[in-house]
Amino acid sequence: MKPRLGQLMTRKGGMYVAEALKRADATMETLREPSLVGIDDYIAAFDTLLASGLDGAGLLENLYARAGDIVSLSGAERNEAVQIAAWSLCNLLDEADSLTPSVLAGIKVHIATIKLLHRAPADPTLQTPILQGLASVLEKHRGENAAQNAASRDD
Repeated sequence: MKPRLGQLMTRKGGMYVAEALKRADATMETLREPSLVGIDDYIAAFDTLLASGLDGAGLLENLYARAGDIVSLSGAERNEAVQIAAWSLCNLLDEADSLTPSVLAGIKVHIATIKLLHRAPADPTLQTPILQGLASVLEKHRGENAAQNAASRDD
């Protein structure tokens, strides 16, 4: 004798949660490598953009778009460190008024970090201090922005 719920699910074309999760994991696994290759391409695009000679707002906007692309594909990573690093880069770029040497240095640190963390195994003992370092870079930039804004108000 089948339980009524099982019969109802069979008639309605439904499935149990465990089966749905199993199928979702299988689907995600088939999408993992193409997504990781996409992240590889976006990381290469960072280097191309930095070497392109673009300056100012154009460079910031293009780097922001690539960082956002990485965020959108980062679910394929085995951990969330790449997503956190890419979000941090988006925040840095979004808050940058211009491409100062300090902002450029912060961009380069973020890109190097994304390269380091991409395809790396989940290792919180390695990733936590790296991500804390990125947070410090972002906070330093915010402090510089606050100081610049205060100085310009005083003028």
